[in-house]
Amino acid sequence: MKSHKSKILFLGSFLFFLIVLGKITSEASSLAHGISKYGSLKYSPNFQNFNYVNPNAPKAGSLRTAVLGSFETLTQTLQGTAPEGLNLTYDTLLVRAADEPFSMYGLVAESLEISPDNSWILFNLNPNAKFHDGTPITPEDVIFSWQIQKDKGLPRSRTLYSKVEKAEKIGQRGIKFTFKKEDSEELMDPERPLIMGMMPLYSKKDWEGKEFDVVTLKPFLGSGPYRISKFEPGRFIEYERVKDYWAETHPVRKGLKNFDLIRYDYYRNANVALEAFKAGQYDIIHEADLNRWKNVYKGPGFTDGRIKKMEMAHTRPVGIKGFVFNTRRDIFKDRRVREALMLMFDFEWMNKNLFDGGFKRIESFYENSPFKAKGKPINGEKDLLISLKDKIDPKILEEEALTPPQYDGSGNMRAAQARALPLLKEAGWVLKNGILTNQKTGKPFIFEILLSDPQYEKLALSFGRALKKIGIVVKVRMVDSAQDEERRLDWDYDMIFNWWASSLNPGNEQRLYWTQKAGQTPGLRNYPNIQEESVDILVDKLATAKTEEELMTTGRALDRVLRYGIYMIPLYYSNMDRFAYWDKFGMPPYRPEIGPNPMAWWAKSSNPIK
Repeated sequence: MKSHKSKILFLGSFLFFLIVLGKITSEASSLAHGISKYGSLKYSPNFQNFNYVNPNAPKAGSLRTAVLGSFETLTQTLQGTAPEGLNLTYDTLLVRAADEPFSMYGLVAESLEISPDNSWILFNLNPNAKFHDGTPITPEDVIFSWQIQKDKGLPRSRTLYSKVEKAEKIGQRGIKFTFKKEDSEELMDPERPLIMGMMPLYSKKDWEGKEFDVVTLKPFLGSGPYRISKFEPGRFIEYERVKDYWAETHPVRKGLKNFDLIRYDYYRNANVALEAFKAGQYDIIHEADLNRWKNVYKGPGFTDGRIKKMEMAHTRPVGIKGFVFNTRRDIFKDRRVREALMLMFDFEWMNKNLFDGGFKRIESFYENSPFKAKGKPINGEKDLLISLKDKIDPKILEEEALTPPQYDGSGNMRAAQARALPLLKEAGWVLKNGILTNQKTGKPFIFEILLSDPQYEKLALSFGRALKKIGIVVKVRMVDSAQDEERRLDWDYDMIFNWWASSLNPGNEQRLYWTQKAGQTPGLRNYPNIQEESVDILVDKLATAKTEEELMTTGRALDRVLRYGIYMIPLYYSNMDRFAYWDKFGMPPYRPEIGPNPMAWWAKSSNPIK
């Protein structure tokens, strides 16, 4: 799913797509019902349901929400954008526990076994697992799902699933995945078994004679709690609950996915989407702009209580989002240029005037998490960086972790200009008649900020006005999601907005974000084109960390190195979730710290929680 193309109005993390990564420890027996990163599993083999659900929630009603953007295909392919909610239609071997961030439990896999060195994992299929047409999910289907996604899936899928050396059927219901050992690895990557557990499962028979990697509007045969019932590309898609879903009472599914119908309506404009919500055209909206939250979320529905507002603090990592430099472009190759532009971004003024002071500045690639580097490197983090001293700038070892500048919010940028212009001069740029000009070529400093989400336009325009003061011309261009994706695949941009998600367990997905290979592979997400050997080494160490201490130490070292490179201008975050919803839902009393989960809600009825 291309998250930068479909900006859903309630956070995707509430649907729990965050990847579970890290060291694997299974229960003491050779056959386990789940996997935990550290120690024992919270839920025993005979658990009945997760603690954050109402197991007696009624199955009824509908949940309608909204998405900004469009979709063109019903498959996950580079040729088009897939719709939101597609994951509702297929099952996976394992499922994550939302209140236990380092653990996963079996769904299609009834049990599992892992080798002591993580070189292979064996999944034993649940004999009840079946597709929507009633045919069983077989080892052949699982192997086909791996093979087709490795060969023809999205680039990130190809990268992850190519780590499997072979897949083989064991007995009647077993599938064994044996992993490759890379030359750079001292030990096998412990994350790979988890990645296989989260793989979407497809029917081999259903896909016979069909092209997997082309645009299609014909739904594939699924196995999940919902199937596609109705859709109109670019306008809406509806998923109906499968009445004879095989895992309806399974412990990892009980109390979840309670609506008979889930619908996503697509909008091009956030303001239009909000007015549609107020008119009752859909049920729930997430608002990130505090100024809008205070001043626009008003009207009859709010006054008479039909619409409720919810504010909740959360403790989940927020990842990093910002305006990203494309260092493939000559004007952004020099770090001094990137530093000068970062100095000219007045977050404090924008926060006060555009967002009513409702945000905090992102400083880290792992903001709001224990992986954020602080101060100067010490102890194990310092030792790790010393081992890379011939591959990093010595200042990384000597100075505090780089943070964006802080201003007083007045909008007076003279101090910033006084710091930025000398840096630009050192990099070969001088002011001539008010225009920043390259001393060698005589060309003016002009670049384009490419956007597909209107909510960031006012930030880009404000940034452009600030840069004009030092002679830089900024053009802000809005495009639709299809154009945005096409230009990203071709690396045809100067600067873009992007958001990289993070979890409490960063690991293999970091290879898709920051490594040299990811910067050279279309469809992966190294948009700034980071080409640092030290980053590759730290990403490898992060993905293969064997202890929590090693994970934390490596994550902070990686954060420090990435921040020093100034590959983007970080924007903002909030540790508050703000929702408005029509008062038609029941909710469990217990909510995981990562935030509310609408998929655990249900349509109101007289049935009490038991």
